[in-house]
Amino acid sequence: MSRLCITLIYLYFISFSSFSENMRLNVSQPQKTQYIQTLTLPGKFIAQNEISIGSPLQQQMVTDVFVEEGQWVEKNQLLATLESPVQTASVKQLQAETEKATAYIKQQKALSVQAQKELNRLIPLAKSGVISASEFEKTKSDSIAANALLEASRAELRQLQAQLTKEQSQQDKSRIIAPVSGVISERLAMRGMLSDNQLLFKIIENNQIEFEGLAHASELKNLSRIDSIALKTEDNQQLSGTLRYLSPKVDSLSQQGKIRISLEGNQSPIQVGESGIAMISYAAKPQITLPYSAIRTLNNGIRIIFIVENNTVKQQTVTIGKPHSGLVEILSPISLDIDVVTNAQAFLTENDAVTPVKDSE
Repeated sequence: MSRLCITLIYLYFISFSSFSENMRLNVSQPQKTQYIQTLTLPGKFIAQNEISIGSPLQQQMVTDVFVEEGQWVEKNQLLATLESPVQTASVKQLQAETEKATAYIKQQKALSVQAQKELNRLIPLAKSGVISASEFEKTKSDSIAANALLEASRAELRQLQAQLTKEQSQQDKSRIIAPVSGVISERLAMRGMLSDNQLLFKIIENNQIEFEGLAHASELKNLSRIDSIALKTEDNQQLSGTLRYLSPKVDSLSQQGKIRISLEGNQSPIQVGESGIAMISYAAKPQITLPYSAIRTLNNGIRIIFIVENNTVKQQTVTIGKPHSGLVEILSPISLDIDVVTNAQAFLTENDAVTPVKDSE
């Protein structure tokens, strides 16, 4: 029993002596830093401009296809040909009728010239009375009729030529031509199929691929101060990009809007539809920071820090911003030469006597 009493007395004196000394607390000072905020957005790679190609013609059969998916094509390159037996027969018939009308006009022109010559020959004879007036009038009527028939034949030829031009124009549409240079992303045309308003090809113009993602409305507002954009594919290929498109509106339910990022430089081949990640770095922002552990949040939501002045703890209210990397931005005015308790433990109260120890010590 006596041994237990001695032990308790010894522990009491040790405890008293330890509390008689000031607590040693690590302190640090607010730091002015440059913070680069990064926004990470998932998304996918898409064609910047994908053009659909079809045919306006009805009942046209695909006779030949000259390109494959993934193939590069030049502008105005022939992709496929179509054919309609009815239209082909119509063109041939009009060509034959046009040739026949042309030959008939030549014949009528010769007759008209001959009639005019005969009329010119009889004019002086009619004036001198060598021939009768009735004979002269008959020759004159024949000449006028020949000219009228010639003009009618020419009008008919012009009509045939217009019809032929129209049919040939339709026939020219049966040649499917690439409207732009690019890569064939889809080839739906097959020999023997009918082209009735069906999609035949899709072309990625100039093979330009870009990244598309969704950003929240609050994030869209800050994208005007971008410093750089890095893109990463699923196979960890690193790319650089430039913001090309920012959606002018957001979805009313999700509050998200589209952004599109064009790729810079000569990039390795990327497949349309491939998933990726955009890492958007904002311009560096100067800020004053403290260790996040220096902040204590009270029950009413107010945040405070503890400052050591003359070995005495003082309490100060602060307003904080976003935490990052163990630090937190201090938004309220604060001096840079104060000593702030690095870890605001729960037992610490105002007017506590402490011994500050610099974090660097």
